[in-house]
Amino acid sequence: MKIIDIRATPVTVPLRRPLRWSFGVEVSTTRTIVELITDEGLVGVGETRGGDEVVRALMLHRDLYIGVDPMEVWRITRRFSVFRMTSEQLALVGAAKLAGAAVEMACWDLAGKALGKRCGDLWGGIETEQVEFAAYVFYRYASAGDIGNGDRPEDAADHAEELFDTYGFTDIKFKNGVLPPEREIASVRMMRERLGSRLRYLRIDPNAVWSVETGIRVLNELADYGLEFCEDPTWGIEGMSLVRERTPVPLATNMCCVTFEQIPLSVRLRAVDVILGDVHFWGGPSSVLQLAKVCETFNLGLSMHSDRELGISTAAVLHVAAAETMVSHAVDSHLPEQADDIITEPFTFENGRLQVPTGPGLGVEIDQDKLRFYADHHRRNGEGSEFADAARPGFRAKFPRF
Repeated sequence: MKIIDIRATPVTVPLRRPLRWSFGVEVSTTRTIVELITDEGLVGVGETRGGDEVVRALMLHRDLYIGVDPMEVWRITRRFSVFRMTSEQLALVGAAKLAGAAVEMACWDLAGKALGKRCGDLWGGIETEQVEFAAYVFYRYASAGDIGNGDRPEDAADHAEELFDTYGFTDIKFKNGVLPPEREIASVRMMRERLGSRLRYLRIDPNAVWSVETGIRVLNELADYGLEFCEDPTWGIEGMSLVRERTPVPLATNMCCVTFEQIPLSVRLRAVDVILGDVHFWGGPSSVLQLAKVCETFNLGLSMHSDRELGISTAAVLHVAAAETMVSHAVDSHLPEQADDIITEPFTFENGRLQVPTGPGLGVEIDQDKLRFYADHHRRNGEGSEFADAARPGFRAKFPRF
């Protein structure tokens, strides 16, 4: 079996409501959907972050995967590993790295289909058929141009209640770093008061916009609220280490440690307790499985990051989390905030969990009508910037913000 062609389709899917974060407002998700075609008629599907730039990278680097047996997925992964270099080079090779993640995902899907096995079984064996997720809580705008209640502490607490009531979550990941810290502390207090015993664990993520001093002050003030961890309170490995030294709250990251070469320094400085793997940013599912072994070696926690992925990547996350027992915390997902999907049977949450697909490979199929619809939406509207705020024209992200 050989890969003989590729279809790479950029799509943009709106979110139900604009979601605020410390760098701007998320209004949509732009993804590249990959279909790898083999000489035996099998088609493998993959997905990654980004649009037109990723498609160009996939076309430019066709020689890395066209003509290769997809069962030799590690060979293709090694070829793309040139784009997993040091952090200083990421800006130059980011699109190619993301492209490689989609190709690898599609190869695993092909391997599973050819063997009649699920990806999770190829990755060591599925240990659980249901994966637990945390409610992803935001301050939200009423619409792209209308703030609504999106600048009140109550807005985040309202969102938390809505997610718990609708989907049955028991944990919260609160995307903060948006309002002044004192008002966000009020949001945390409201969530605890309103949800009571329904709320098990609560984690916060200010996306590194707090200074070291603010991070220490706020986390010490929130220490009695039972924080599971704080993700990236400040920027850089050194800053994270300074905060961790002066607070009892565990620290997680998806910003200061995103490549393997950053792990030794992070461990030496005791800067992080939990790493959030990402099947796109780390270069593909194989890298996340390797990351799990590193976390096991250094006794670090592991969870999975979300960046508005659609159904194909959600399936990959489910297979990783179901097969890798080092995933020790509830997984992140934007899925409840997506207005639509491009797979034939979109995922639905039950009791805060998603079912691992039962079919071979990733176990999901593309809805070609939806794919064409959101590809056309992408052509007409392009990518929605998450680093802007249409309701606040003068907004600019900065470090530190608070």
